Amino acid sequence: MKLDLSEIVSHVGMHYAYDVDEPALVDEDLECTTRITGHLNFTNTGSLLLVEGEIHTRIALECSRCLVYFEEPIDSPISEQFTLETRSLGPHGRLNYTVVEEDENPAAGKLFSGNVLDLTELLRQIITVASPLQPLHNPECRGLCPVCGQDLNEAECACVHQQINPAFAKLQELLKGPMPE
Repeated sequence: MKLDLSEIVSHVGMHYAYDVDEPALVDEDLECTTRITGHLNFTNTGSLLLVEGEIHTRIALECSRCLVYFEEPIDSPISEQFTLETRSLGPHGRLNYTVVEEDENPAAGKLFSGNVLDLTELLRQIITVASPLQPLHNPECRGLCPVCGQDLNEAECACVHQQINPAFAKLQELLKGPMPE
């Protein structure tokens, strides 16, 4: 969805409230399982366009230990600011402002085209940042057996698990070899 913010961008001190109710996002990196809801407040301070509010949705994730799929709620506050730049004198001698994106990361989508905000891209970026880096369906998840692949949350396996601190692996090899005289 695109939001034309030309009116608020051109009037210093103007506020605009927007209730978010967007369809679930689905792409190769992110899958929302519910609609995205929340609210956003836009404020023109003269030099900045402030965007504040919160969004709510649920996303599908894969547990990083046992690979089971599960849903995780996302309740994320939003606090963004975009620089406003004076472009020219408009009709009747009023200043015209436009939004300038300072951080133009080519990997991230562009949020503004002129004064039109790509709300879908903003929501995608916020949800991605709010997503856990190592998702766990349960904090007590025991994961998979590294030898046979058994889900250790469901049953024990008969594999022998010898845990060696990697820092002492070379020492372990020395202990297994013949003893020097």
